[in-house]
Amino acid sequence: MIRVLLADDHSLFRDGLKALLDNESTIKIIGEAEDGRGLVKKYFDLCPDIVISDISMPNKTGTEAAKAILNKDKNAKIIFLSQHTEDNYIYEVLKCGAFGLVGKNIVKNELIIAIESVYKGKHYFIGRTEQELKAILSRFNDIVEKNGDFILDSLTERENEVLIAIGNGFDRDKLARTLKISVRTLDTHRFRIMSKIGVKKQPELIKFAMDLKLKKERELEKIKPFNEN
Repeated sequence: MIRVLLADDHSLFRDGLKALLDNESTIKIIGEAEDGRGLVKKYFDLCPDIVISDISMPNKTGTEAAKAILNKDKNAKIIFLSQHTEDNYIYEVLKCGAFGLVGKNIVKNELIIAIESVYKGKHYFIGRTEQELKAILSRFNDIVEKNGDFILDSLTERENEVLIAIGNGFDRDKLARTLKISVRTLDTHRFRIMSKIGVKKQPELIKFAMDLKLKKERELEKIKPFNEN
C-alpha cells in the first residue's frame, strides 16, 4: 500500500485528487495539508511514502516545503502538480530534490503511473527521459552561472513589473494589491522569476531585485547631466 499525503490550498482540488485515487487498492490518502507550513508538519506527523503537492501555496511555497522536508529526510519522495510544466519549472523542481512534476490536468492513469514510478525511486516528469532531465539541469545551470542581462531579457513584461515592485520593498500583500492580481498569481510570477534568475530563496530574490534597482539608479545618475544640458 502506497501511503500518500496531499497538499494544495484549494479544498476542491484536493477533493478531486481524492476522488481520482479513492478506488485504487494500492494507494491510500492518509492526510491533507492546505499550505506549505502544514505540509512540513503533516509529513513528519504521518510519514507518508509519497507527497503530492501544489507548487504555489501560502505559508511556504511547495518547493520551500520540499526543501524543509528533504533537509531532515533525504529519502522523502515528492511529486509536484502544477499548471506550468515548462523547462524552468522542471529545473526548479529537480534542484529542490523532488522526484516529479505533472500537470494539474493529468488523467487518472498517468497520475497512478507517476505515483508508482516515484515510489520505486524513479523520476517522473511528464514523460521526460533521464537524459532530457540532465540536459535541462545543465542548460539552466549554465544560465545561472552567466546570470546578467540574458536572464533579465527572459522575463515577461509582467515578471519585470513584479521584480521592480519587489525591489521597491513592497511586501507580498501590497505587491498583489499594487499589481491588481491575486496573491496566488503573484506567487506564480515570483516562482517563475526565481527559476529564471537562478535564486532559490525569497531573501535571495529580494536582494537581487534591490541590487538591480540600485544599479539602475546609478545608471540614471550617470546620464542625468546630459539630460540637464
